[in-house]
Amino acid sequence: MKAGKISDLPRRFMMSVIVIFCAGLLIAFSPHFWVSLAVVFFIATLAAIGVWEYVQLAQAKDLHPSSRLMIALSVIEVFAFFFARQFPQLGQLPIIVLFVGVILFFLAHFKHAYKALAQVAIELFGVCYVAIPLCFMLGILYPLVKDAPPQDGRWWLMYLIAVTKITDVGAYFIGKLWGKHKLAPFLSPKKTIEGAVAGFICAVSASVAMYAVGKKWLSGSFFLTFPEALWMGMVIGLLAQIGDLSESLLKRDAFVKDSNRLPGLGGVLDMLDSLLLTAPVVYFFLS
Repeated sequence: MKAGKISDLPRRFMMSVIVIFCAGLLIAFSPHFWVSLAVVFFIATLAAIGVWEYVQLAQAKDLHPSSRLMIALSVIEVFAFFFARQFPQLGQLPIIVLFVGVILFFLAHFKHAYKALAQVAIELFGVCYVAIPLCFMLGILYPLVKDAPPQDGRWWLMYLIAVTKITDVGAYFIGKLWGKHKLAPFLSPKKTIEGAVAGFICAVSASVAMYAVGKKWLSGSFFLTFPEALWMGMVIGLLAQIGDLSESLLKRDAFVKDSNRLPGLGGVLDMLDSLLLTAPVVYFFLS
């Protein structure tokens, strides 16, 4: 075992335990009104910090998007999505908020046209890249009940997080201990093909395990067929690693190692990068 390669494991482990414990409490009690508000505030805070980190990457490239407007729009979008789930008559509210945001992005550059094309594109992409997937996580936690059998969003959100993060864990350990062939040397020198394959296998295994648990103990609240568990695990296992590498691409372009300096985590984007591409998959599957 290459112990030297995992010297940062204790700090990562402690921070991960704290984050998982807090998130688990919020998810477990999310149906309660006051807890649901706490969940929304928590997601909105993640969106705000994530967008701020994204803006720092843009500024490192000598671009200066409207950070306050981006953060405000992201937070409002999260609340709009939540209210749209609670009140079906407000179903179009998130789209309206995003459309108004696009108009505001244009208006913000009417006085200064310098790099306006790049600035507006960066602003809109930042909101779509960070805030919209977080909104989808709210949509998973609070599903709309129509003609389909009732589903417990708590189990589906835990499914999303478990299958996505087990991909990261499997790739991390196998890559650190036995990885030899580089996966993407320019983007992430420490990632290996062996780790990527292990992460993919772990994702499929976790998805199938969740299917077995749902079938035996959670009938009616978490329904997933075996073929769905297989292909969902494969899609999540692939997109989780693409999401990780995608954020690495943005960081390498900006010449930074971590998106922030949170102890044991790096940044919010570092923590959420894989979920930003897998959350839409689970959300659209449920929809």
